[in-house]
Amino acid sequence: MLKILRTAGLLTLSLFILSGCDFRSPQNCSALYQDRPDLLSNFSIGRNGLANRTSSSLSWARCPAGMQLSSLGNCSGSPLFLNFDQAQVYAIEISEKSAQKIRLPTRREMNSIAESNCINPSLNPNVFPASTVDKFWTSEQNMLRSNLACTVYTYRGRSTCNESKLIERPFMLVVEREKY
Repeated sequence: MLKILRTAGLLTLSLFILSGCDFRSPQNCSALYQDRPDLLSNFSIGRNGLANRTSSSLSWARCPAGMQLSSLGNCSGSPLFLNFDQAQVYAIEISEKSAQKIRLPTRREMNSIAESNCINPSLNPNVFPASTVDKFWTSEQNMLRSNLACTVYTYRGRSTCNESKLIERPFMLVVEREKY
């Protein structure tokens, strides 16, 4: 009888321990924000297709490069897929033509817009309506190997600097404004 009680006690303890573990993945960002268009992750949305946080001098294009924000608040067109050097040149050309300081974001900046409470992609669709799961170029390169550059994978918002510069990837653009 004592052996059965010990076994039952271990079984109860095992069930208690296992029930305390939560192996669920974070919720899909699209589902999380679907019915809450007012949730903007501390961004303010401008009419010019840009979004920015109040404390930042950085404005984000709400659509990936190559796409435009429509009057309905959706992104139209197709995102550009360029290799690292082409993406850098594209940003420089846009910057020169618009007379604004436009560039690719750094890894830290890309990571700052990732949502920690959701995935697939880890970007708030109310702010970035054409959010997709992909590796996005950043402005940074691998410090030791000149043929590698940095990307942020938007599934969870993780970054790496081991991506071949020759691979064609989408990218975001940011506009730097002077701090007042």
